[in-house]
Amino acid sequence: MELLNPPDVSSRKGLVELKTIAVRRGLWFKVLNALERAVVDLTIKVVERVRSSTLKEALRSIASKVVEALRARSFKERAMTIGRVLVERIARIAERLGNKRAGEWARDPGFVMYLGVSWLNTSPVFRCPL
Repeated sequence: MELLNPPDVSSRKGLVELKTIAVRRGLWFKVLNALERAVVDLTIKVVERVRSSTLKEALRSIASKVVEALRARSFKERAMTIGRVLVERIARIAERLGNKRAGEWARDPGFVMYLGVSWLNTSPVFRCPL
């Protein structure tokens, strides 16, 4: 199950889902501080449905931190980010060598993904620095 949009933090079920995924992905202790973890844990134990607007806003903030950390750690996001850097570098070199259409390479998501995945799957010993 992927969690790429925040669950309904006004219910116990949504908070349990958020916590389960965060713990399984190793983000619970890395992304959230002790106070944020305590807020989620106590809300799960005490409340069935959150009615306080202040508590809802705090829980939304916590959920968005977890979701952003999930997005940042996803393989596809990392591959696209790294691929964009590499394709821009390669396109600049190709344009300097006379290829007039090299700028279009940066708009091709397949090529960007290919470069990113290739870089991520290359041994760190042989990777070019970003």
